[in-house]
Amino acid sequence: MLGENMANQNYIYQDSKKKTWYYKVFLGIDSNGKKVQKTKRGFKTRKEAKDALEMYMMTEGYKLKLEIRNSGKKEKKTIESITFEDFYHLHFTERYRLEVKRQTYENAQFIYQTKLQSFYPLKLTDITASYIEEWLLELSRTATRNSRRSDDFVPLSKSYINRIKGHLKIILDRAVSEGYIAFNPVDNVPNLPKENQKVEFWELDEFKKVMEQFKDSTIQCKQRKLVYEILFYSGIRIGELEALTWDDVDFKNHRITIKNTLVYKNKDDWYISTPKTKNAYRNIGIGKVLSAKLVEWKKLQSKIGNFKYVIQLDGTFTPPYCFASWLKQAAIEAGVKPIKLHALRHSHVALLIDKNVQPLLIKERMGHSNIQITLGTYGHLYAKSDEKIVSSIDSLLG
Repeated sequence: MLGENMANQNYIYQDSKKKTWYYKVFLGIDSNGKKVQKTKRGFKTRKEAKDALEMYMMTEGYKLKLEIRNSGKKEKKTIESITFEDFYHLHFTERYRLEVKRQTYENAQFIYQTKLQSFYPLKLTDITASYIEEWLLELSRTATRNSRRSDDFVPLSKSYINRIKGHLKIILDRAVSEGYIAFNPVDNVPNLPKENQKVEFWELDEFKKVMEQFKDSTIQCKQRKLVYEILFYSGIRIGELEALTWDDVDFKNHRITIKNTLVYKNKDDWYISTPKTKNAYRNIGIGKVLSAKLVEWKKLQSKIGNFKYVIQLDGTFTPPYCFASWLKQAAIEAGVKPIKLHALRHSHVALLIDKNVQPLLIKERMGHSNIQITLGTYGHLYAKSDEKIVSSIDSLLG
């Protein structure tokens, strides 16, 4: 695979004089026996050069490499002979990049580079439903790192495998629409059955117990506590919170507007993106207490500097995994079972369900695209809520 090969070979170099980075990649030998290379200079970091090279090799570079490889051959590739890899690079990836958001495209690229390798040499016409089923079975035996900062390995979840299969379907749907294959074999392969995974969350008293661990008077400690309180009491995502600006906060009406999200990979690779769906754009109430906490935080923050983003301390974004790590440590110290940072969002929903808030209102507040997502994710919590209602009725009748 192109991306993996590049990772194993030294295509990235530093200009010792200018202290900038550049890439140089060998593409092949042309029909005249001359070596063909591509060089591009002037990148500030090694990562910028690497990303630019990968983008080049996924588009123009791959096409040129293919032309060089096929130069001198009398027969051109026919519809029947085109491989999955050739179709992806020549007819899919560039158009797909223009059709979806950057994060969606990058996630799709990751799946292509790490999970679809077995399809690369296959002719599109040779990809069958039985082959896809065997591939899915093999994926189910694959282990992956439990988290970016863990050495534990766990099997790929069925939901993630189904998502990988969904991306394969998107690629082959394009092949059908362009006439390379008559039908999509993925359509004849059922999804793996969903796992009965219940969402993890904290009860209100558990959350308060964890928050008691943040007693230091330092501004860093106050920032962390505020972040967790906003996530727990508003239900927004950490990326949405990090992208929240002071202009998005309506102190008069105690509301916040969610219109952006932070996509963070590392300190040199992050960007602010708009939500994936229109439902994710929302204006939600946060209440007087949380609003007052934000007022106090704004005063503290202003002593350091005039920052655009609500939870920043020094003009830079805090990696989301840091907030996750600090939360886990606080939970351990409090004697509470640790949960993932995103589970504070689940905790918020559990709190709303406990207060008998209607599912449709929860859907709007959480930014779900449809009510099925809300009920599918939190349906088992409604069963507990129903038990409370029945108990209340019994007490009235008694």
